[in-house]
Parts: sequence; C-alpha cells; structure tokens
Amino acid sequence: MSTPQTTTPERTIRFTVDMPESLHQHLTDVATRLKRKKAMVVRMALEQALKDLDDDAVVG
Repeated sequence: MSTPQTTTPERTIRFTVDMPESLHQHLTDVATRLKRKKAMVVRMALEQALKDLDDDAVVG
C-alpha cells in the first residue's frame, strides 16, 4: 500500500513591473472580461510567453 505524498505549496515571489498606462488599461480590460484578477492574467500571459520562447529556441 502506497502512502500519498504531501507536497508543500510553492513559495510566491513578488515582482514589480512598470508599464505604460495604455498596457495597464488593456490588462484591466482583459481581466474584467475574463472575470479574473490582473495578477492571474499576468501569470497566464507570462507562462504562455515563456513557453513560446522555449519552443522558438528549440525550433530556431
């Protein structure tokens, strides 16, 4: 009989980014449309962008 493994949640790091007001407004609009917090939209976008960059590095 195997024992279920417990995992500790990954530590969160705060990261501050300066951006143009127009980009911030776009972020706000998208977050509102998706009914998500802006921080979640930024994490989603960053994860996708990093994946795309990794994929490009493998292909290119």
